[in-house]
Amino acid sequence: MPIKKKKSVKRKTAKRKTLGSSIGSYVKKLMKAPAVKRAATSIKTLEKKLAAAKKLKAAAVKKARKALKK
Repeated sequence: MPIKKKKSVKRKTAKRKTLGSSIGSYVKKLMKAPAVKRAATSIKTLEKKLAAAKKLKAAAVKKARKALKK
C-alpha cells in the first residue's frame, strides 16, 4: 500500500512594509541619518561664527574710518 503525502498548504509570503516608494520618503529617510544631523549642526555653528566675524569686521571698519576722518 503506497504512502500518500498530505497536500501542503500554500502560504502567502508576508508582504514587506516599505517606507513608501516615492522619492520624498527616501529623502526624508536620508535627512534623518545621524551624519546629516552632525553636518547640519556643524554648518549652524559655522554660520554663527561667520555672523560674529562680520560684526567684528564692521566694528573695525567703523573704527578705522573714524580714525581716518581725524
